[in-house]
This record gives sequence, C-alpha cells and structure tokens, in this order.
Amino acid sequence: MDNNQRLGFLLSFFGAVVGIVGGLGLFIFTYEPYILEEMTNLAAESGCEVIIKDFLPYIFDLSFIGGILFALSAYGFYTDEEWSVSFAVVGNTLCLLAGFWPTIPAMQMGLIPLWGLIFLPNLFIFFVLNRYVEKVPWITILFALITGIAYVMCFLNGIASTNRMYLYPPSPEAYPPIPDPLVTLHSVFKALQRVNWIAATGFGVVTIGILRRPEKDLVRILTIGAALLGVVAGYPVAMASSLSFNKFSMFFMAPILATVLLLIPLWPTLWKRLVKAPKGKA
Repeated sequence: MDNNQRLGFLLSFFGAVVGIVGGLGLFIFTYEPYILEEMTNLAAESGCEVIIKDFLPYIFDLSFIGGILFALSAYGFYTDEEWSVSFAVVGNTLCLLAGFWPTIPAMQMGLIPLWGLIFLPNLFIFFVLNRYVEKVPWITILFALITGIAYVMCFLNGIASTNRMYLYPPSPEAYPPIPDPLVTLHSVFKALQRVNWIAATGFGVVTIGILRRPEKDLVRILTIGAALLGVVAGYPVAMASSLSFNKFSMFFMAPILATVLLLIPLWPTLWKRLVKAPKGKA
C-alpha cells in the first residue's frame, strides 16, 4: 500500500470500530437510561421519551451499517480497490447523522452527550479522508459539509414533526364548536413528517455525490430537488412549531439552509466554482 492507501485503511478501520463497537456500546448504555430520564426529568420536553424509544434503535442501525461499510472500505484499501473511498464516504455520512441527533435530547436533559463519541471522530474522518486521501479541493469539502448540515437539519425536522404529533393529538374535545388551533396543527406535522426525511435522504445523497462524482450534472439537479423538498416541507413545520410554542422555532434552520442551497445550483457558474473534482480526476 502507498501512503494514501495506508491512511485510508487506518481511517476506515478506525471508523469501523467507532461505528460498530462504539455504536453498540453507546446504545446499550444510553437507551433505557435516556427513556427513564425523559420520563422523570421535569425539565425535559414532553413527548421526547417516545421519540427516544422509537428512533434511537434506528440511529444505532445507521451507526452499525456505517461501521460495516467502513470495514468493507478498509478491506478495499488493503486490496487496492477503486470503490474503497466511496464505501468510506457513505459509511461516514451515515455515522455523522447517527452521532449527532442523540446529543440533542441528552443536552436537553442536562446529560453528557455521549453520542458525540460517534460524531466527532467521524467529523475528523470526513475532513482527513476527503482532503488527504482523495485530494478533494477544500472549497468542495466545505460545500459538502454545508449540504451535510442540511441533511442533518431536515432529518431533525422530521423528528420534530413526530414529537409535535405526540404533543397535539387529535381528540373529539378539540373540535366542537370551534377547533382548537393547536390540535389542528397535528395535520401539518403528520403531512410533512416523511417529506422532511425524504429531503434529508436527498441531501445525504447529494453530499456523497459532491464528494465522489462532482463532475456529474445529475448531482446539481439532485441538489435542486432536495432543496425544494427541504423548503416546502420545512417552512410549514417551523411555522407550526412557532405557533404551538408562541416563539421563534429552531426548525427554521433547515428550510433557510435549503433555500440557500436551492439558489446555488440554479447559478451554474457559482456551482462549478464550488463543486470541483480532484485534480486529474475531472
């Protein structure tokens, strides 16, 4: 192996250990304690224990699958396969989401955000793998980081929609004679929950595409599509959340970022300045 392959192998092996062993250990040590803490902590947001119960297992799945992809990537680097970097980038994208979301309920409860032990190593892998193994230009790495943030934020808006559905379920008492406006927001959250997750998936694919196939115009078109989904699904959820709590909602972050990411690919010259292939691979 040359130096690039050796570095790629070490990063992928490290990512596999973090995703598989770290993810399993963190799930075992945080799943039930988080649920119990949410149920007994008066400062915790109502309904979050249901979110943790339902979604933390899926988050572990992402970490575990990401770790397996890292393991395959390590094998690919060892045997000098062309697909090794692609497997590592996909595994890294999954693990970044898996490491970020669980830190939010932990911090809300005043607990140590242990799942950052998945997120921070993968953030390190993100920069080192793409810059020093694959030689992706810094401007493209930073732009991919922004689309990656949109990927996480849109996922969080889907989680937020689920949480709000639990908080404001429909009930017969809410409707006669005048519907309770807070309860009718249930329909907004129900309608857009899945669309936000589709937008998140789109931005995840875009992030991978920018890093692996920046020369393909399809990546630009997918960015427009993901951004449109993020805009049309994000703003109503954010506005409904603001109305339900009578204050500015942090859920505006996803649609605002999606709006910016919608404008950039519509300007092809700017897109080409931001999304560049490594030298010699254009």
